[in-house]
Amino acid sequence: MSFTPAKPVTSPQQGRHENLEATVRKHLTTRSQKPIAEHNRSAFAQARTCWESLGRPPTILDSGCGTGESTRYLANTYPDHLVVGIDRSLKRLENNDNQILSRNSLLLRAECTDFWLLAEQANWRFAKHTLFYPNPYPKPKHLQRRWHGDAAWTSILAISNAIELRTNWPIYADEFYHALLISEAHQARFGHIHSHVYTPDQTVTAFERKYHASGHALWQVTATHITPNADSLSKENH
Repeated sequence: MSFTPAKPVTSPQQGRHENLEATVRKHLTTRSQKPIAEHNRSAFAQARTCWESLGRPPTILDSGCGTGESTRYLANTYPDHLVVGIDRSLKRLENNDNQILSRNSLLLRAECTDFWLLAEQANWRFAKHTLFYPNPYPKPKHLQRRWHGDAAWTSILAISNAIELRTNWPIYADEFYHALLISEAHQARFGHIHSHVYTPDQTVTAFERKYHASGHALWQVTATHITPNADSLSKENH
């Protein structure tokens, strides 16, 4: 089968969005009033039940997990953690080549923003929160559809002891990085904020595999909480 290289992200936006700082600061001082869908409440309850049944282990949240390949990778890498993968698309979740999930992993259909808000309300802070290759929404008018421009940004900050974003669009990485810096200055929650091009030792999603094979620069943005109530990925922070 011939390989068709992935096209790089193109956008009329050529640099950091001019409204990024104002948008982030607005979300740091206001809260979303969007009602939470019942199926998202059910998914969250299922995650909590699983967590309880396993003895409340440290937990990794894999948001926008797609087919769950990254969730399975994380579960194998951190066998003493529960890894919860969430995605809004049931079709993507079911397209997993019949891969069997390990006992310490769970895949759920849920809207990320609702799940994050429920986790925040429950004071459930994850040892690590991964956001691998989110939809870049490259049109300038869609800044607020990017995670760092979304009203749920404060929930992302509240539930994460450590955050890792991966993307092949440098502007997305730059904006996410600066959103973290803006938030750190406002709330002093995160330190050790880094953004860099990286080469994966092992690709963990189909997108990452294709982007890497196509020669795209892959960006990684990481941040850790300055006052975690867990020791990195060794203990639960609840």
